[in-house]
Amino acid sequence: MNQPDHQQHRLKLKSSRWTIWIVVFLVLYFVLQSQQEQKIPPNQQAELVQKDKSISTSGKPTGAKALPASNETIHQTQIKKNKGSLKPGLKQQADSGTSQKKTQSVTTSPAKVKRTPANSNRPPPADSSKSTAKSKPELGQLRELGGKVWESVAGLRYGPGSQEKHRLLHIMRHAEDQPNRPGKHGVFLGDGDRKKILALIDEAYLKALKGGRKVAKKQEGNRVVYTVDMGRRIGFVGGKVGNKQGKPAASKIRLVLEGTNVITAFPL
Repeated sequence: MNQPDHQQHRLKLKSSRWTIWIVVFLVLYFVLQSQQEQKIPPNQQAELVQKDKSISTSGKPTGAKALPASNETIHQTQIKKNKGSLKPGLKQQADSGTSQKKTQSVTTSPAKVKRTPANSNRPPPADSSKSTAKSKPELGQLRELGGKVWESVAGLRYGPGSQEKHRLLHIMRHAEDQPNRPGKHGVFLGDGDRKKILALIDEAYLKALKGGRKVAKKQEGNRVVYTVDMGRRIGFVGGKVGNKQGKPAASKIRLVLEGTNVITAFPL
């Protein structure tokens, strides 16, 4: 084979190779293109065509190729399509499953419990009358005024005086019986509790200030003598006379005062 024929043969081989490569490339291109078009749903293709039309009418270049939809968009479109294609029975089951989940979420949510005084950590609101009563000091309590003088809640004052050197000590002699003492000796109930005895005297003093059929008042010089019927047993009569009589019950209080200063107080 001469040289011109040899060169011609080489050119033919090169052209055939190029032809084969071009054919292979075109085949691969069309295969990939067809696969890409199969992935895009028809309604998505219609949207792309509509977008191309809108772009062309707006004056923008129409030669640009539409970009393929993202995987997320395709997935959402496929889900909508599947929901639309559900059969009535399956769709009803799906709706019932959704409603059941909502019901479970409602039932599992913590219920609002109405707090009542029985299950609440906070105490119930107190009545105004009870709170007012608690805010006031109880009868029988004393506060010191100085100079060994003590004042009760009702306003009675106990200070130095009497054989016992103080009026409180004199009052407390009536907290227990003295069987050998001549005459009568009034004894307060309360087992010798000074607070209970002073509270009883405060109660008698407040009743004496109000007056009434159960209160007898007598003036003796600078002193006022009250005899107050308490309407209940508040002590007994002791001493020699009282013990001979079987310690009769006492329901009255004799209260001797100089102004608001207590001289003495005892049951009778």
